[in-house]
Amino acid sequence: MSPAHRRGFTLIEVMACVMILAMALTAACGLILYGLHLARSAHGRHIGMATALTVLHDASPIPTDPSLSPAGATTAGYLNGLWVVRSESAATPLDGAGGRLVAVDVDVDVFVAENGGCVASLHRRLIRKVKP
Repeated sequence: MSPAHRRGFTLIEVMACVMILAMALTAACGLILYGLHLARSAHGRHIGMATALTVLHDASPIPTDPSLSPAGATTAGYLNGLWVVRSESAATPLDGAGGRLVAVDVDVDVFVAENGGCVASLHRRLIRKVKP
């Protein structure tokens, strides 16, 4: 048979195709792993913010040890596998409310237990009625 009638691929052509395919699969696997990392990180931030919103108005969900937060206005403890610190300022009477309303600044910080990084931080000013 003459060389013009041969069919098939040479070994070099096959190796080049295999190399290109291997690089494409490696890139695809890297993108999948990076996407999983982003999803895990977003889920952690979501749980942190939900935890912060939970303890913003009421600190009772935090099972706290009094020795960990000796100051009465600060509460700290584990909730949802995260370390939560909730601090509350002294009540400030509001002008024009006749002493019936007070403003309180509340800070909530949520930390990851394994590396101590802050996942969520929340600051709000709450208006409360004074109990008669």
